[in-house]
Amino acid sequence: MIDDSWFILNNCSLISKQFFNVIKERSKLDIEFTKELTEKRVELFMKSQFVNSIVNVRFSNYFLEQVKFISEMKQLTSLDISYHNIGDEGAKYISEMNQLTSLNIATNRISDEGAKFISEMKQLIILDIYENETGVEGAKYISEMKQLTSLNIYENEIGDEGAKYISKMKQLISLNIANNRIGVEGAKFISEMNQLTSLYIYGNEIGDEGAKLINEMKQLISQIL
Repeated sequence: MIDDSWFILNNCSLISKQFFNVIKERSKLDIEFTKELTEKRVELFMKSQFVNSIVNVRFSNYFLEQVKFISEMKQLTSLDISYHNIGDEGAKYISEMNQLTSLNIATNRISDEGAKFISEMKQLIILDIYENETGVEGAKYISEMKQLTSLNIYENEIGDEGAKYISKMKQLISLNIANNRIGVEGAKFISEMNQLTSLYIYGNEIGDEGAKLINEMKQLISQIL
């Protein structure tokens, strides 16, 4: 009886361990932090057996002090860090996350310097960098991200010259370039992006001439002038 009990317990524990390992390997977790990340919480979080299963993280509170902690999560593929005012310094840490394919860094006081850091993330295919302080130089840096297929640079200050740089991104299929002080000249550059299927260019000063150029982009499935 004792031998039978030992056999059952031993094998059940082995099976449970194997099953648990399978769960860890196959789990893909999406996490949202809604409370302040204290040092204790960060410590507990990093000790979790499922920390390497987290692929997407969102934050609901200001947390500049914890940006370094986030940049160490090398398994993440998607990160939403919008509305946290991390600035260019925070962008520098985030740019070290070479495994990210999707990044939302909107409303973070990102200037041209921060855009330069972000442009070094050559694996990104989706970038939301709207409502920041990015100008012509920032647009130039971003235009060098040849792997991007979706770019939201709404509410920045790139102007016509910045639009010229963005228009060179021939791999983009989705572009939001609204509210960027773009005129007719900038609209002309954007109208040459024949691969685009989605374009938001409202809130600019393209006038009737610019609108005509955009309307001639027959490949667009979605557009807002």
